[in-house]
Amino acid sequence: MHGVVFALSTPKPDAATDVSQLQQWVQANKACRHTLLSVLSTNLFDVYCSYKESKEICDSLILKYTVENVVKQRFIIAKLLSLDHERRKRHQDANQ
Repeated sequence: MHGVVFALSTPKPDAATDVSQLQQWVQANKACRHTLLSVLSTNLFDVYCSYKESKEICDSLILKYTVENVVKQRFIIAKLLSLDHERRKRHQDANQ
């Protein structure tokens, strides 16, 4: 793969892997990890600086913000359903 993308898509190769391929992965991981950590807020940096693989950081961030987004969407949908229910009830009461 070109560049450093493979550090985000594959875990660290084991010791049986070709030495040059392992070195490429280590360098790519270092570059990706540095880039990811450099753009995080201080609070997030403190959490993720202990992670050694860029793939772990990326996967964790994706999971964290995907879950947060799902929770927000559920809250919004529940609120809309509640408002719709109230609107229908008022409309029904007005027609009686």
